[in-house]
Amino acid sequence: MDLFSLKIGNQTINAPTNLPQPSTDMVGKILSNGINIFLITGIIVSVLVIVWGGINWITSGGDKQKLASAKARITWAIIGLIIMFVSFFIINILSYFLKINLLNITI
Repeated sequence: MDLFSLKIGNQTINAPTNLPQPSTDMVGKILSNGINIFLITGIIVSVLVIVWGGINWITSGGDKQKLASAKARITWAIIGLIIMFVSFFIINILSYFLKINLLNITI
């Protein structure tokens, strides 16, 4: 009797042999998809905030406080966009040196 069988009375019940086995490939795909979703969502949100800040800038009507708020919104969105691109390049550099394809991008 091995580890994957059960003996009840005179009968031995064996575990099915065609069950899917966990693998590190699945973990890599989950990690890769998570990174891709994070980067794409961050870039889209940053661009939308830049557009929103631009609309606020246009509609400020000369109000110094609204203009300063719109400038700050655009500045922080650009900083966020730069952080997204830098993180993309850092992930690519780490993937190259560790010989792991974290972004599932084949070149």
